[in-house]
Amino acid sequence: MNKAMVAARDYIDVVAACTLPVMLYGETGTGKEVFAQAIHNASSRKDRPFLAQNCAAIPETLLESMLFGTIRGAYTGAVDNPGLFEMADGGTLFLDEINSMPIGLQSKLLRVVQENRFCRLGSRAEISVDLRFITALNEDPMEAIANKRLRSDIYYRLSMMSIAIPPLRERLEDIPAFVKLYIQKHNSTFRKKIEFVSSELIDKLQRYSWPGNIRELEQMIVYGMSLAGADQHVLEYSDIEAKFEKLLPQEAVLSSPDPMEVPLRTAMETYERRIIAGALSQSGGNLTKAAKRLDIPRQTLQRKVKHYGLDSCLLLD
Repeated sequence: MNKAMVAARDYIDVVAACTLPVMLYGETGTGKEVFAQAIHNASSRKDRPFLAQNCAAIPETLLESMLFGTIRGAYTGAVDNPGLFEMADGGTLFLDEINSMPIGLQSKLLRVVQENRFCRLGSRAEISVDLRFITALNEDPMEAIANKRLRSDIYYRLSMMSIAIPPLRERLEDIPAFVKLYIQKHNSTFRKKIEFVSSELIDKLQRYSWPGNIRELEQMIVYGMSLAGADQHVLEYSDIEAKFEKLLPQEAVLSSPDPMEVPLRTAMETYERRIIAGALSQSGGNLTKAAKRLDIPRQTLQRKVKHYGLDSCLLLD
């Protein structure tokens, strides 16, 4: 296993032994929620609730009511409803892509983190809770602060302990282990009997940079297993070839010894694909936000994402 990943994995026990807030950061698809769940499961709160919410998935007003809860009459149609703070009492609340949470809502969250008290929307009655906060970002925290996507005060409060999760392209040696895991996971899904993986398949997988990280890798293995024969015991490269070959022209530029040997169109498409993949990663897989970053229409970006096979980089929530 990759050394950086081993260090991150081993740090889970250290983090789980205390109740300080934890911040995880890594690109979209690197498995931040898996780490958050592992921290919870290794902690003294393992028998209490573990709730997760992606802050990029819903509008600000809805996110606030989901977190704080509401009372009847707080706004038109509001009813008495507990929020995630209450429902996770005694356990762990995981807030993913917190850099997508509006700045104003971050300041309200800061008070809850500091005091473990809050009021439902429309109420003045304070509610006390015992919460372990785990948050995650899909970009470097300092960059998020510099670009005013993250308040510095909430960063310092929530990152008293932190874990950086490296992208898959920096730990290609871990691919065989992930492939084995996904095969075990999806054998029952497709009622298959896959036990082994061909060396050719692993070699091909390790030659790709995986902008969608382990989420994209799992999607590729799922595709291969869906096509594998009912009595097949070895997952072969031919099982994923049709899908995987679409990605190879972009990767060929990486290994070309002379840029002048690469066709101009291929070089331009490779560059565009990398820019789009980066924008999707920095936007947490949110197509609308990525389009704004790239200053192009959402429909144009959607077409290019499909063309370059970057669907796995999109937010799945």
